[in-house]
Amino acid sequence: MEELIRFGEKFFDEIEIAFYRNRDASVNIELNEVSTSALRERVVTVVRGIKDKRLGVAIVDTGDKEKIKEAIERAYKLAKLNKPDERWVSFPEPGRYKEPRKVDRELKEVSPDYFVELAKRGIELASEEGIVVAGGGGGAEWGESLIVNSHGVNVSQEGGGAFFYIELVGMKEGKVTPGIFDFDAKLSLKLDVESVVKNALQKVKWALKTEKSRTEEAKVVVGPWAVSGLLSYALFPAFSGERLVKGTTPLAGKVGEKVSNELLTIYDDPLHELSINPIIADDEGVPTRRNTIIEKGVFKGFIWDNYWAKVHGTESTGNGKRNLSTGGISIGFHNVVIEKGNKSLEEIIGEIEHGYLVDGFQGAHSSNPDNGNFAVVANPAFLIEDGEIKGSTVFMMSGNVYELLPNLYAVSKEQKVLPFGGSMVVPSMAFENVRIAGK
Repeated sequence: MEELIRFGEKFFDEIEIAFYRNRDASVNIELNEVSTSALRERVVTVVRGIKDKRLGVAIVDTGDKEKIKEAIERAYKLAKLNKPDERWVSFPEPGRYKEPRKVDRELKEVSPDYFVELAKRGIELASEEGIVVAGGGGGAEWGESLIVNSHGVNVSQEGGGAFFYIELVGMKEGKVTPGIFDFDAKLSLKLDVESVVKNALQKVKWALKTEKSRTEEAKVVVGPWAVSGLLSYALFPAFSGERLVKGTTPLAGKVGEKVSNELLTIYDDPLHELSINPIIADDEGVPTRRNTIIEKGVFKGFIWDNYWAKVHGTESTGNGKRNLSTGGISIGFHNVVIEKGNKSLEEIIGEIEHGYLVDGFQGAHSSNPDNGNFAVVANPAFLIEDGEIKGSTVFMMSGNVYELLPNLYAVSKEQKVLPFGGSMVVPSMAFENVRIAGK
């Protein structure tokens, strides 16, 4: 890559070249059958160059040097056509990187056939009377990257993870449950299909008995998948430094202030023990680190990529994420962790005289991160009476996430690794005095 950087310096004031090689082995399940299996491999090289504060970007689906040189020349032609960005400062300088986590190289070579067998096993375990395996799938992703720039950044890394999930629907005496799913994700191929199916079956059996919800204030236990959906849209975007610069985050001026109670701690840590995205550098070559965002209820600060950090006069937190379709960089998380509590989910439910357990939210994507407002449908959801699940129900839940968080009263000691839409490690979270509208 050194040769290509020197070539690019003939055209640009500064240049960055990012090389990615990805391999994805996967299967899909539909209606009790393994419907497809796939093995995809892709090589992408992204060139970003700056000339007189004008940005030029070119992308090629190859690692061939001559093709990359052609891409550099194309990027230069585009840069000359673009307007200068007067806020531009520079690409990042080299940093100190942590030791990478040990990777399971079996993930690099695994065949889709391996996941076909897992899927068949999952279907077999779920094949009870009145149970339909509506969907599911599994797979392994392996990635290799190399980021270099004309300031001396030169960092490579590799790794991958595997996942399995299943969606079940129960049918009995004319009743049909909503889709109920469960999943597992690890940095190895040792996926626990048995537990995934067992957990999903339990929730289906709960859902086969329906109960009415009512309009009231009640205790609501929100499961990991529902937590991630709500907070990913209503809260997490507000942690972006770009939004601080643009004035679109309600957390401006709130560093050091309480946004919840001491039960809530959130941080981004790609090297967390449960992370399935253990990277040592972001997509600009900036070293990653643990970035604490909320600590015992207190907001600690924003996350940054290189561009917006320099615009604001601070340093990148190593949160630059690249879009391989456009080549551009934006601020994003690597592995969000919501710190676990000291009670089991079973204990939390067992202490509730009347309340609800929510397994999923519909409509979370319509939440407004500019102010924290949300309106969602809790489905699948379950009624809790006298410490036991009595059956499934559905209700509306709306409000403001900054008013919801102070009502947190318990966090489960179990955490779930979520492989969808980026790595997350999330417990169940219990809130009191939650206003719901029954259906």
